[in-house]
Amino acid sequence: MGPQSVDILTTAVAPIVMVSAAGLLFNGVQAKNLHLSDRIRGLMIEVRNSATTPDRRQQVMAQLAYFDRRMRLSQHALELIYIAILCFVLTSLLLATVLWAASPVLPVVIAAIFVVGVGVLIGALVLEFVEMWLSLQTIKIEMTGLPNGRRDECAKPPSPDSGNR
Repeated sequence: MGPQSVDILTTAVAPIVMVSAAGLLFNGVQAKNLHLSDRIRGLMIEVRNSATTPDRRQQVMAQLAYFDRRMRLSQHALELIYIAILCFVLTSLLLATVLWAASPVLPVVIAAIFVVGVGVLIGALVLEFVEMWLSLQTIKIEMTGLPNGRRDECAKPPSPDSGNR
């Protein structure tokens, strides 16, 4: 195996770093997905409870609409991450085949697949940013029940004289 072969194999390992990064992102999004579904189940229990007041039921139903949208965005992000991982693995495999099948078109194909993988990964990140923005809306709805409608009271740090003595 000559120096050129070692260079090609080293280059073939580079997309694996992207696979690892995408895999870590996938794990984080999947964990958030599990928390979202748990929260949806908890809200559904509250909706079905006969002791839930009409105002609270309306609040929960408004949140559920956002949670449904968040869940769908997160699911689509996971699908895009899977596609990105596939692109990166395929890129790595094609880079390794350059040793045996030298084709003038192959580098262009490899670069295109890698760029598609990066683009798809960026798309997944955009979906996750939109999902994070929607999560603020569910918090806003949840906080509408505060006394006097004062959400800003929650953001105030405790006064120095209110601490433990």
